[in-house]
Amino acid sequence: MNFDIVPAASFGTDELTALWNRAYEDYFVPVAFDRAMFERHVRRAEADLALSRAIVVSGDACGLSLVGRRGPRAYLAGFGIASAQRRRGLAKQLIDAQLLTLSAAGLSQVQLEVIEQNPARQLYAQAGFVEGRMLEVLEGSFEPRADATASMPDTDTLAAVHAACSAISRPTWRREWPTVQGALAHDGAVALGAATNGYAILLPTALPLNTLLDAAALDEPSAHALLDALAQARPGARWRLVDEPVGSPMHRALTARGAAVVIRQIEMTATLPFIPPAASPSSRP
Repeated sequence: MNFDIVPAASFGTDELTALWNRAYEDYFVPVAFDRAMFERHVRRAEADLALSRAIVVSGDACGLSLVGRRGPRAYLAGFGIASAQRRRGLAKQLIDAQLLTLSAAGLSQVQLEVIEQNPARQLYAQAGFVEGRMLEVLEGSFEPRADATASMPDTDTLAAVHAACSAISRPTWRREWPTVQGALAHDGAVALGAATNGYAILLPTALPLNTLLDAAALDEPSAHALLDALAQARPGARWRLVDEPVGSPMHRALTARGAAVVIRQIEMTATLPFIPPAASPSSRP
């Protein structure tokens, strides 16, 4: 079987959007994107299309590895092979080539999250990723337990609270400060704070389910106060928080208030050796 592995930057946005949707055909959860959604995902992940890779078989682009970059770290922001080309060894070729490319670019670490029951866990483990934290997607509706004083923190205050909470429970890539900043600047997200001990980043309400881009607190009482503030801000709303580390103050408060786990993910990390650029091929026969 002949194939090429090429930079994702070789394709236009519409082509990459179509390739993303093919790569996630028959996935565990629906992740089909239109052009605007794909562009937003690329921006939030700080995806580097020159470092990202696509696999092409007989002229057909049928697999995508999308990576974000922040300093020496990388994040696998999307990975998959079109259903018609699966179980042919292409995923292994693509992930191996992607890691070689990242190593040659001088990156030292790459992280990803994988759904607990996804067989790709084995692929990633074989490629050198080590399993770490359990992350949960939680959903629930909350009645306020007490009056809560909610505020709209300014950028400096929010940055300080985010940093303090991050020191207690490290956020995933999708909830790090650059992502939060981008959502506030470009996506109509709104910050809500409970004093200076917690915060939530609310995305625009387009569906009955209210998605929190991020939420964190310094301790469990502060997390409960934040949930009270959210319940007062949007009475009766059902909330979703993605990638919450098990055992964090926010996780403990959410589960104590009856939030349901809808998805479990495993955080995986690979440490990359430095490989000179000449050793990182862009294609293989």
